[in-house]
Amino acid sequence: MRLFIFLLTLASSLFLLQNCSRPQGHVYKDTLLAQEEMVKLCLVGDLGRVTEHQQEIADALEAEECNRIFFLGDLVYPKGIKSVDDPELERRFLDYYLPLLNRDPNLVINLVLGNHDHKEDPSAWKDVSKRYEGFFFPNYFYMVDYGGLCMVALDTSFYYYTEMVAEAFDQAKWLTQLQSKLKACDVKIAFTHHPLKGDGYSGSKDWNGSSGPLKAFLETYIIGKFDMHIAGHVHILADDGEDDGTRLLISGTGGEVLGNEKPGYIVLRWEPSNPKRIGYRLREVDMDVSIVQEQELEELRPEEEVSHIIERDYVERKSWLARFLSNFR
Repeated sequence: MRLFIFLLTLASSLFLLQNCSRPQGHVYKDTLLAQEEMVKLCLVGDLGRVTEHQQEIADALEAEECNRIFFLGDLVYPKGIKSVDDPELERRFLDYYLPLLNRDPNLVINLVLGNHDHKEDPSAWKDVSKRYEGFFFPNYFYMVDYGGLCMVALDTSFYYYTEMVAEAFDQAKWLTQLQSKLKACDVKIAFTHHPLKGDGYSGSKDWNGSSGPLKAFLETYIIGKFDMHIAGHVHILADDGEDDGTRLLISGTGGEVLGNEKPGYIVLRWEPSNPKRIGYRLREVDMDVSIVQEQELEELRPEEEVSHIIERDYVERKSWLARFLSNFR
C-alpha cells in the first residue's frame, strides 16, 4: 500500500507538471576541457572504507591523470557524515582523495550521493564542496556541460527510500524541464548511485536489480533518454549491456569488491574536436602483480552517432617505494 501511494502521488504530480513553475536550475558549464585534445573522465563509487583496497584505487586514479573524476555515491560508510567537521570525513574520505586535488590544482571531483550518505546529514556534502573547492557538489542533482558532453548527476536514493516523495518529485520535475537543454548536447551521460540491473554477478546477494519507484524512475527518465548510465551500489566493475540505446555501466569497487570480482573504475575518453563520439574502458586494478595488459574486445555500431568502444585493461600497481616517495613531491 505504501508503494502504491508513493507511485500514485508521483504520477499525479508529474501529470500536473505543465502548470507548475520552473524550479531553480542547477546547470553549470566547464569550458576548460574544450581546449584539450583528449579528455579523460574517471568514475567510481562505493568508497570510504579505510582499506588497502581504497588506497590502491586512489593511487590508480592519480596515475591515470584524469581530467575530471566522478564519485558515484556511498562516499563514507557506514552512515555518511554528520557535518563538514565529522572526523569520519577525514579518516574515510579526505585522507585518500584530498591529495589528488593538492597535486593537481586543475582537477575537479564531482560527487553524487548514495543511500549510505543519506543516513546522517546529506546536506553536509554541500559544506564539504564549499570548504574544499575541488570537490563539486552544488546540489543533489545537477548538470555539467563540458561543451557538448553533458554529465547529469541524479540522486537515486530519493526513489530507493520511498518516503522521500517531495525530493523525488522535485528531481523528476527538474529533469523533465532539463530536456530542452539536453537536446543541445552531443553526448548525454547520467551518473547515479543505483543501477538498473547489476544482478547475477558472483557474490551479489543483496541486489537483484532495481524495483518499485527506483526502477520506474530509471526506466522513465534515463533509459532511452541518455547515451550512457553509469552507477555504483553493486561492488562490481561491469558492462550491463545496452537497453533502448542506453549503455549501462557499473563501477562500484572503490572500497571493496564482491566475491572474485576485480577492483577498478571506468574511464571515459572524449575528444572535444569530435564531440559526438565517446569511448569507455573498464579499468581493472591488479593488486597482486605489477603488469599492464590491454585487450580490445569489440567496437559497437560505429555507424551510430555515439560510438561506444569496449576495452579492458590493467593499471600498473604503484610500489610501496613509489607511494612513499610521492609524499615528498
